[in-house]
Amino acid sequence: MKFFVASKNPVKINAVLLATQKQFPNALVKGFEVTSGVSVQPMSDEETKLGAFNRAYRVRTLAHSQQLVSDNEEALFIGLEGGVFQPAFANHSSELWSTVWAVVMDQDGNSYYSNGARFPLPDFMSDLLLAGEEMGPALGRRLKDPDVRKKEGMIGFLTNHFTNRSDEYASVVKIAIGLWYGQDSLLTK
Repeated sequence: MKFFVASKNPVKINAVLLATQKQFPNALVKGFEVTSGVSVQPMSDEETKLGAFNRAYRVRTLAHSQQLVSDNEEALFIGLEGGVFQPAFANHSSELWSTVWAVVMDQDGNSYYSNGARFPLPDFMSDLLLAGEEMGPALGRRLKDPDVRKKEGMIGFLTNHFTNRSDEYASVVKIAIGLWYGQDSLLTK
């Protein structure tokens, strides 16, 4: 089994490794840099979901064009995108929540979606994002760690390292892979 991750960010690659290690302990997990086709800081669920889809589609196209996978091999192409959104239940106009979308695309181009890891951002971060900044660099400046988005991320900061960005993304991508994995069980019941 091959898993092509639409990013070279170690957080996203580790998330796929965590999500697949039990069912596919010997799988190949490889990351490739592709663009999301959305803004660097997605500001809605729709934009974040589109970014994940674009990544999955583009890594699938890349893997086939570079002949990294043949048509008869079992392979999945995974796009992960983090963003923010303003919930309908927001207490004030500048309240933002973090969100993650995962799209798993199979060899035939079928897509399986999952969304989660939703939590409110602190006001200082919402203000920065609404002013046009990107979460990773803004948090990196605050923590004096420019690589924070390749490590614990916002969730690690907010939880004092109780959890981290790889775990956050792994739970979402595991559901998307699980939807692909379990698709045939619906036909037999």
